[in-house]
Order: sequence, then structure tokens, then C-alpha cells
Amino acid sequence: MEIVLKSLHSDLDRIVSLYKANSRYYDRMDLRLLWYTPLSYVEKDIEAQKTKTQEASDELKEASNSYEMTPFNGMSKDEAAVLERRVDKLTEEYLKEKAKLQNLYSKRKRLEEERWSVPTDIFRLIYLKCNDLLPIIEKYYNKPVEKNKEQFERTELYFSMSLLASVHDLCNGRQFENMAAIDFFHALNLHQASKQLKVCKNEKVRVCYLVHQLSEKIDKGTRTEWIEAILRNTGVEPDYYRSKYREPISDPPSKKNKEFAEALKEILG
Repeated sequence: MEIVLKSLHSDLDRIVSLYKANSRYYDRMDLRLLWYTPLSYVEKDIEAQKTKTQEASDELKEASNSYEMTPFNGMSKDEAAVLERRVDKLTEEYLKEKAKLQNLYSKRKRLEEERWSVPTDIFRLIYLKCNDLLPIIEKYYNKPVEKNKEQFERTELYFSMSLLASVHDLCNGRQFENMAAIDFFHALNLHQASKQLKVCKNEKVRVCYLVHQLSEKIDKGTRTEWIEAILRNTGVEPDYYRSKYREPISDPPSKKNKEFAEALKEILG
């Protein structure tokens, strides 16, 4: 029981300390931005599926109209039977396309509901809940938990959540192994408790280019410090970085490098 209470006390205290040290940044975050990209993808899929469904509907209407006219256009029974089977087939295809469209509408609705279910002050709500629980835990566990004084030392942000959400969407599962968007945000901002950025196979060159381009958004006074820290986090050697960070825009760049550089430029401006 003592181990459980100590662990719980430590976690609650860490959450409270983290929020206190960074409250003005957490309170400005709008987590609903994380739903922007998946919603935009669903909208594109809906538009494409609407076109397919309409095409299937038009083809079915044309065949149905022809079938309805069989008593008047002198078709034989065999010809009418063939047309009837075609109508049945087109009806089945139309219903399949319509079902796909309905599923996409349902997916969009779920994403919207998830998006608007997130309170705008969620970090403060978490802090308040944890802060209220601390004195209750301390009634049963009053041994002081040693704090790492440097753990929450840095409070400034290098990059906003909205910017890194777009970078995450571009790089997650491609240049870096899969990581939650919020963990990616903490890692790029060098928060002490952040997770390691794991570079995917054959992606070191593009990661070097990404690091360089992001560093251009940072004040010169802290730029070198940030680059060195990110290189340590990703396991990229400084000499390798200096020799490779411009390769994606070299002459001529590979197709994959060119596409990556153009996508990143659109995000960073």
C-alpha cells in the first residue's frame, strides 16, 4: 500500500507542478486543433464519395427508366430479363456506394463530437482535480516526495501546438515512429519529461532537414542549444547533421526529398 500511495502521490505532485510552471502556455492551448487534419481528410473523402454515389444513382435511374419502358418499346422477354438483371446489379452497387457515404458522414459526426467534447480549459481542470486529491493522499502518506528541481525549469515554448500538429501529421509514422501528437509537441519543445523521438529507417536525412527548417523559427540566441538537444534526442550525430541537412533541396533532389521539402515549406511558410 505504501508503494501504491507513494507512486500516486508522486504522479499527482508532478502534474500539479508541471501545470503551475507552465499554466500560461497550457491555458492558451486549443486541443481541438488536433482534429483539424482528420476532419479535413474526411471532408475530402466525402466529396469523392458523393461523386461516386451520384454516378451510381444516375446510372441506375437511366437503366430503371429503360426497364419501365419495356412494355412500350417492343423489347422481347429475353431483352427485358437482361435489363432487369442490370437494374438489380446497379441497385446493389448504388446501395453499396450510398452506405459508404453514410459511413463517412457518421465518421465526420463522431470526430466533431469528439472535438467539441474537449473542454477549452482541460489542463486547468486536470490540475484542479489532482490538486484536490493531493491532501487526501497525504492523510495516508505523509512522507515528502523529493522533487527534481530542474524537471520543470524551462517554461517557454519554441513552437506552438498548431504548428507542431501539422508537422506531426506530415512526419508521424514516416520520418518518426508513431507518437501521439501531444508527446510530439512536448518532445520538440524540449520538455523534461518528454518521450524520445525515434527516427524511422532511411529517414535521417529528412529529419536533419526538418531540424534545420524548424531551427530557423527559433531566436538565434537559443537556436544552437535547441539543435544540439534535438540531435541528442533523435540520436543523430552533429557531423552527420551538418553534412546532410541541405540534401533534400540539393540539385537535383530525389523525388521523395523534393516532396518532403515542399510539404514542409507549405507548413512553415
